[in-house]
Amino acid sequence: MFSIKQEIDCYITCITGSDLLPIIGIEAFLALVFFTLYLKAGKPILRLASFIVAQLFMVLLIGTIISAMQCSQMLTIEIYTAYAILSTVIILLLPRVYYKILIRRHRTLPITDIMDWPQVFVNTLIKGAKVYFYDSAVPAAFASGKTIFLSIGMLELMDEQELKAVIAHEAWHIRHNNRTPLLRQLSLMTFTKNHSEDELEFLADAFAGEVVSESAVKSARKKLN
Repeated sequence: MFSIKQEIDCYITCITGSDLLPIIGIEAFLALVFFTLYLKAGKPILRLASFIVAQLFMVLLIGTIISAMQCSQMLTIEIYTAYAILSTVIILLLPRVYYKILIRRHRTLPITDIMDWPQVFVNTLIKGAKVYFYDSAVPAAFASGKTIFLSIGMLELMDEQELKAVIAHEAWHIRHNNRTPLLRQLSLMTFTKNHSEDELEFLADAFAGEVVSESAVKSARKKLN
């Protein structure tokens, strides 16, 4: 059986004697730079973009290494190639798939079917965002992609100012892309830590307090608790 040590020896021998060594070094360096940026970045969109670019450089690096190889034992490279391609595809497709699942699962409808002001309010906070409602007596609000979902129970429980605070809270999550499963999935795939749930909720509440009022945020929280 071909061991990991033999694979490593094979890599070193083939790569160090290859004319492609400078290109391999550049690609490895750029992959490391962008993965480091992913680990250090505070903005979710920057984390996502840097991760995808790092993955692309890794795929290029693997292709270059394969071109430099003179032996056929490359199981670890094949495994990582499959991982890199699969994880990148999941990262890119997951938000769209998840959004469609939510629409079908909750049988949601545009909020404008019953009232106009929530959509008008959201338009002042985020361009292109939509507000939907669904039939559930349980007070609930959540965001996915660029859509805010509100239950009938939430609409009935809150007055207008409180509901604005709830919507602003979810709008913050949309603006920072934290409420979708995207970055959580990314953190799991790369064994890194995303922001804590409590920290995100605090920041979203602070934004809602600035946009609407702190009293509306506290009142909405009190009703939900």
